[in-house]
Amino acid sequence: MKDINNESVDIIVTDPPYLINYSRHDKNSRFSKPIKNDDNPQLIKDYIKECYRIMKNNTAMYMFSNYKTVDFFKQELENANFNVKNILVWDKERNGMGDLSTTFGYSYEFIFFVSKGQPKIRGKRIPDVWKFKRVSSKNQVHQNQKPVELLEQCINKSSDEENIVFDGFMGSGSTGVACMNTNRRFIGIELDTTYCGIAKKRIQDVDKNTI
Repeated sequence: MKDINNESVDIIVTDPPYLINYSRHDKNSRFSKPIKNDDNPQLIKDYIKECYRIMKNNTAMYMFSNYKTVDFFKQELENANFNVKNILVWDKERNGMGDLSTTFGYSYEFIFFVSKGQPKIRGKRIPDVWKFKRVSSKNQVHQNQKPVELLEQCINKSSDEENIVFDGFMGSGSTGVACMNTNRRFIGIELDTTYCGIAKKRIQDVDKNTI
């Protein structure tokens, strides 16, 4: 990320580790492996500062977060000089599992909508609760996979065609797929080589279908 020039990115859509040491309770699940850097707050602090550096003026970032660490994320975004415009609520339209006997069904996540400068929202103004069904387990290729349609809404509301979209925690490449679908250019970074391979194939498959 340090190789990316200052003020060269038009929008960031990113889903970093939430710092909650998340793992599936089912050890037989293919997603039972702990998420790398999910216990590394310094990485998130450094990442947020780098995001601000590479963004052009008057641009936006959408950063996914969790209710358990929302205060930390908000503080670090403000420390990096971001304007916190909204904390959007992604309504997944169905409950997660979690502790079935002592907690209510967890059915949402937060998305920080922040800006560097004062970018304009494209198109019609919409509410701050976004309803998109979570990716079904049979279609998941990543344990925290986000719906492509949700990512497309972020991209369409805060960028234009041919703009450069950045995601520093690319995972299985859903942001890249959303960029292909919306005619944007994409820069993605991912440490896990398995997910890099999955992301590359998903993006290539969209490209084949587009030609």
